[in-house]
Amino acid sequence: MIDAITIAAAFFAAGVVAFIIGALLNLRLWLLGSESIPSTIASVIKTVFSKQLLTIIRTFIVNIFGQKRLYSVDRLRGLEKASFVTFYVLLILINHILADMVAGVSTVEAFLYEFFRSPFFPAYIFEEVKDLQTPLWSAYFFIDNLSMAMVLFFAELLAVHRRFFKKHFEAATREDAVLLFLPVIWFIFRYVAEAVTIVKYGSPPGSQFMFVAYAISLALTPLSEAQISLLYSILWPTAGFFLGLFFGIIPYTGRLWHAFAAPLTMLVNSVGGERK
Repeated sequence: MIDAITIAAAFFAAGVVAFIIGALLNLRLWLLGSESIPSTIASVIKTVFSKQLLTIIRTFIVNIFGQKRLYSVDRLRGLEKASFVTFYVLLILINHILADMVAGVSTVEAFLYEFFRSPFFPAYIFEEVKDLQTPLWSAYFFIDNLSMAMVLFFAELLAVHRRFFKKHFEAATREDAVLLFLPVIWFIFRYVAEAVTIVKYGSPPGSQFMFVAYAISLALTPLSEAQISLLYSILWPTAGFFLGLFFGIIPYTGRLWHAFAAPLTMLVNSVGGERK
């Protein structure tokens, strides 16, 4: 029988494949409009090995994680985007890095396998890591839940307020609602799945640092072992489905693709500007 994490990883992998196909199609259209594809690629490579790289990286970080340019135009929107990007990337990185470290990734095959599994690291950490009573894992549990909380309860609420309640803003569309609530649905399922995992493994020491999931787990403790196992087998694949769906539709929705591709466009433009 296929385990829950494998199913969740398969959903995420399907989303990644859909993303790559859509991104390549979009990139093809974008490159067809450029003056010279080889010269653009050559300029990027040349910049990587030049003194310009540090300046470009600094500009990239300031404009992406700090949303400096957007913040100067609309502070609320800049704060929303900066908090979403920063904490979402932090969540991704900390899960990928620590999952790879625990798995002892040393081959390309192992890296790819762990890449698709790592978004669901909390689902199997209690089984694969024997000693969780160290500062590293306490920090991981806290940052994992904090990152989701900042996106869910801060960035998303700012986005809802700005799109649906703020005056003088363009009318909210169905696409707005989908883009707003897909990450919300994923995080909610992930929180509850983490809570179920905590109960499944008997509230291991250190799990209290997953402060949101731990609070939810307290309400689940009366459930039987069979019920917890059933929830575990349902919630993690469901979380994987919504993560894959969110990731997969990025290239096919104008606003999401713009949010994703804008940083790359800025980077290429900065290279082009330096070349001129």
